[in-house]
Amino acid sequence: MDNTKEKSAVGISVPSAESANYTTEIINHAIEKINPKSVKNANRYMAAVAEPVAKALHGFCRQSEEFARAITETDRTFQECLETITKGIGQSISDVDIYQRAVGYYFPGAKIEFKMTIRMSEYETEEPEPVHKPKKKIDLSLGSLLDW
Repeated sequence: MDNTKEKSAVGISVPSAESANYTTEIINHAIEKINPKSVKNANRYMAAVAEPVAKALHGFCRQSEEFARAITETDRTFQECLETITKGIGQSISDVDIYQRAVGYYFPGAKIEFKMTIRMSEYETEEPEPVHKPKKKIDLSLGSLLDW
């Protein structure tokens, strides 16, 4: 007689806590791989952008596991990233452009969005207060349901 036990899909699937740990491991590994202190013999452009680019890429890794996975699965180093994205800068480059180049280096085709908001005082809220719109009246009469 066969002593194997049948398992349900629930029993075979990875528990969400293990899945969350796996995701966290991928993100942490990607963040470790993007270390501005690992950059050696940096030219002036690389030295100027290393910290801000690393911070931005760390944030993108936290936003997207897919992006973090792309970083962990490549042999490309952060040093090589900086060398590539600073080529041909000339006199200057915008933050958005340098971050876009860095994202594209690890994940070709990915795009970033940039949003700036002005706060006229420290007392303004982080997010604007939601505007409460009057609720529409719902008609649940039998006549409207049958629509004869």
